[in-house]
Amino acid sequence: MKKIYFGLVLFSFLACEQEQAPQEVISFEELAGQTGNEPAPASSNNPNPILKIQKLNDFVNSQLYLFDTISNLKSHPVDRFGYSSFSKLNFSLKSMVNSEDKESASLYYYSFSDSIKTQNAFYNWLDCFGENCESVLLEKDMDKIQSGAAFALVYDTTIVAAEYNCNDKVFSKKSFQDSLLSKFGKSYKYRFEVNCSGKLEWK
Repeated sequence: MKKIYFGLVLFSFLACEQEQAPQEVISFEELAGQTGNEPAPASSNNPNPILKIQKLNDFVNSQLYLFDTISNLKSHPVDRFGYSSFSKLNFSLKSMVNSEDKESASLYYYSFSDSIKTQNAFYNWLDCFGENCESVLLEKDMDKIQSGAAFALVYDTTIVAAEYNCNDKVFSKKSFQDSLLSKFGKSYKYRFEVNCSGKLEWK
């Protein structure tokens, strides 16, 4: 009888312990992991992560005395690859507010979970670059490529790219690039520029 009573007490105790034990909560991201699917394209419904990206936020704040900024919904080739976060902005000089062509530069920022994903996105971009999907060789200059004026910095887990309007006579591309370098740093892995004549140069 004592054994039966002891067994019932022990069973009740274990049952209570199981009820009181906190249940582990696993998020969908932890359960699913990296799916490899394309991220959703930029849209007005996607929150702009600019406030979470300190270097980008610092850069934008440093340019506000010169530029007005608005969200940029234009697609970019890097959109097709597995980035973790992104931000796209158009910059227009305050002096061009009444101009028909207000856009001075478009900025594209992508962060990746690791350097392998960054390299994959960058190499795939180079494989199909510009208007005619031309292949660009790493660190090999090209005399002519069908592309608008552009500038890119590739870091360990970040790609920063800018596009310019070649008809803009006021906007200083060099000043814009220097400001990007001062905020994001010169410890980039790759850097290239496409000028208005279509020449692509690695820096």
